[in-house]
Amino acid sequence: MIVNKSMFPLQTGFSIISKMQQSMATLQQQLGTGQKASNLAEMGRDLPMSLSVRSRLSKIEGYSANIDTVNLRLSFMDKTMSRFDQIEGEARNAAIQGQYGTNNINMATLPDLSKARFDEVVTMLNSDVAGRYLFGGSKTDQQPLPDTGTLLDGAGAGIAGFKTVVNERKLADAGTDGRGRLQTSYTAPTGVVNLTEDGVHPFGFKLSNMSGTYTAGSVTLNQKAPGTLPAGNTESVKFEPTPVAQISSGQTITLGFSLPDGGTTDITLRAVTAAEASGAKDEFVIGADADATAANFKTTLDARLLDVGSSTLAASSTFAAAKNFFNAPGEPVLRVSGSPATATSLKVATEADTVMWYKGQSPAIAADGLGRTNISTATDTVTLARTQPVTPDYGFKALSLSASTANITTDSTNPDNVTVKFAALPSAGETVQVNLTQPDGSTRSFSLKAVAGPAGPGEFTIGSGATPVDAINNTAAAFSAALKNGMSTASAAAEGNPRQSVTAQIDDSSKASYGMEANESGLLRMVRTLASLSVETYPNGDDPGTRVRFDEMAMRQQSEMSEAHNSERGSIEIMTMELSVAASAAQSATQRHTDYGAQLENLLSDTETVSKEETAVSILALQTRLQASYQVTSMVSKLSLVNFL
Repeated sequence: MIVNKSMFPLQTGFSIISKMQQSMATLQQQLGTGQKASNLAEMGRDLPMSLSVRSRLSKIEGYSANIDTVNLRLSFMDKTMSRFDQIEGEARNAAIQGQYGTNNINMATLPDLSKARFDEVVTMLNSDVAGRYLFGGSKTDQQPLPDTGTLLDGAGAGIAGFKTVVNERKLADAGTDGRGRLQTSYTAPTGVVNLTEDGVHPFGFKLSNMSGTYTAGSVTLNQKAPGTLPAGNTESVKFEPTPVAQISSGQTITLGFSLPDGGTTDITLRAVTAAEASGAKDEFVIGADADATAANFKTTLDARLLDVGSSTLAASSTFAAAKNFFNAPGEPVLRVSGSPATATSLKVATEADTVMWYKGQSPAIAADGLGRTNISTATDTVTLARTQPVTPDYGFKALSLSASTANITTDSTNPDNVTVKFAALPSAGETVQVNLTQPDGSTRSFSLKAVAGPAGPGEFTIGSGATPVDAINNTAAAFSAALKNGMSTASAAAEGNPRQSVTAQIDDSSKASYGMEANESGLLRMVRTLASLSVETYPNGDDPGTRVRFDEMAMRQQSEMSEAHNSERGSIEIMTMELSVAASAAQSATQRHTDYGAQLENLLSDTETVSKEETAVSILALQTRLQASYQVTSMVSKLSLVNFL
């Protein structure tokens, strides 16, 4: 029998012991650190899972950081919007018609209170969080508004502020004699009082209606179609010469006027006998004949035009100037062109001559005003025209039309004024293509299709009528309505959503949209109104005309700050709600990330960490094996015939 080491290969035994020692070292390291490996190379088959989980956790951390930033800004915005809502309510209650206060204290303090609120609003619109301005849309690196002083008083060197624009507009609306750019005349023996505008322009009073309570045949009212009165043409009130047809005591003549800011007012004059005359501003004395009555009517009308011009018209002028200066999205800043009292047009203001109130992000086209276009219909012809004054920087800058049939003729020779004429009834399916060029040079198009029945979106109904002409005219009217809807949709799409101007990725497929623009309708109403109230003063509170002007300003503030605007797009309430939606989305994303992150952490723990209890047991088992291996190897390494024997 041969006894030697060939029965137990020592080299193999030593190799196994070495591996067990390495395993022991690894287990001891795992017991100390709790980690399966000290580096990625040692992860083995768990490496892909570890990398994937860590990548996902890193994304979640990034989203969580975005959410933290969004929550900070939304918290600030929420407080700011709450204050805006409070200011809106305070302003709404600050001036009420007929409430002048003891010794006219309300009239005396209103301008200063309005200016203080205006300054607070401007300050909040210029607020920033960590150097990022919040009310300029995507333009976050600069204040969206100048300071209050610059806005109201200008920037010097011929750069006008709001006060200058208001003064110019008041002069333009009042005219050289303060009668709202209207001229009255009477030449005997006609019994006719003529009422004439001093030119074709957007300023002053615009006669909108004439009516009276007089006996038929005693007075004849001659009114042109509203808005069509050119220079030199007249509208008139004729007192008929027949003695028995003279206007009677107590009977009235009312002239209705449109105002520059879109409001209306009436002047009602009442006939009285000489014995009844009390000197009231609305009285005119019935004369011996129609000529004498007409002369008295003209005198009273002139005086009333002056009164209303210095009160109601002046208040309207201030708010019209606010609309011109504090321009809305898609609208330019406008001011009076030329010498104000005799001006016949508005001009587009520039940074060289006028303070630009808002310098944040703003769309060049807005849904309001149909992208600075007007639609008018006259019998069989529909006209789509750009709003004057025409500017290439705002609204659709070029218009064109084309028809698929000879029954409809189009004229796009002038891109600022295009027409559609229905020469005959179109057939069902025939279309009119509308092409709109935007300020950036891109185009937007839509088609309107003729249909025989009720019209849906993008369609217009082929009309019917007692005669072919009536049918064509009704078709034109239906097309006009469809064109308005199409233009509204196109301009709304071009305007976009201010909330989308600033977004933050809060999930793989979700964004929080919280952009805010200071010229949105709710904020714009507040800025315009508070600025208007802050530049008006009432030095003689006991004067009836001053009180009328105060009442007119109060009425306009009530209207602009009314809760009726709450449901409008861009109102303070809608903006607050949309910010709440963004906050809710961020909160939901946070909860998802928390839940998913916990799951991923557990998975990562299972992948990268060890159980210390199990590791300790493994160490004890390995230690026992190592000790046994050491003893066996030691015994075998000493094996010889002598030792065997």
